Amino acid sequence: MVGSLVHALAPLLHALTQDPVLAYCLLAAALLALVSVGTGLLRGDLAVLFRPGLLLRVVTAVVLAFALWLGAALLQRHLPAGPALEALAGLSRFPLYLVTLAYGPGVGLVAGALFAGLQAGGGVPGLTGAVLVLELVVLGWLAIYPSPRNRRWAGPFDAVLAYALTWGTAGLALLESRQGAVTPAGLWAQHQHVLLGVALSALLLALVSPGAYRRAFPGSRIAPDPSSVPAGARGTERERARSGGRDPMTLTHPDLPRALRRGRDRRELEPIPNLPGDGDRDGD
Repeated sequence: MVGSLVHALAPLLHALTQDPVLAYCLLAAALLALVSVGTGLLRGDLAVLFRPGLLLRVVTAVVLAFALWLGAALLQRHLPAGPALEALAGLSRFPLYLVTLAYGPGVGLVAGALFAGLQAGGGVPGLTGAVLVLELVVLGWLAIYPSPRNRRWAGPFDAVLAYALTWGTAGLALLESRQGAVTPAGLWAQHQHVLLGVALSALLLALVSPGAYRRAFPGSRIAPDPSSVPAGARGTERERARSGGRDPMTLTHPDLPRALRRGRDRRELEPIPNLPGDGDRDGD
């Protein structure tokens, strides 16, 4: 069995030794995958999949992403290809981005694999689908810091950075393996139909506030420590409940006990004025 495995991998090993661009890009992609998945496992991010309510959120995101992609594919049969259809197909990334930013690299791996499997008709996903899965894994790792649960700009920033890192490593390896060289024309052909969808998804992520992540996606294992939340975003639901809906950081008048409130309302006795002749009496 080991011999057959070595025999099957021999062409790949030969290609790696003969093509340093392919070797270095694959090594960088493997390092990204190892760090991202390992960090998620250490945090136990896959635990959300064992909670029915949270699992339903992940499955809903995958179904919505596939519906957007399928709608664009069906419209392409009757309409000429153009930016509108590319944008609709690219928006299928937005639900996957959102749930991955909320729950981490492990959930991104599962969601991306399910989506790629649906795209492949239930079969084994192709290499492009595998690169998309890696992109989601890297995005879940980047979501740990900066976290979109703290800062609004973190979501689109992480999405663009994950796309650049993934397609700058695994994407280059894919292009090198298919065309034998990385050229500007090949890069443009690889990304021209995807960039619009990535940009629109990043713009939509900018509309999602940190509070929306906390309300819509609870129970995340990659959620930041409450002490790291900026001062403007502090105040958990429990603190607000204790304060009767008021901001706990706002100074208010203390609620005094009833006895003290009564005493505060009492009028103090004014000093008795000196009567005529008191001064003489004191002098005597």
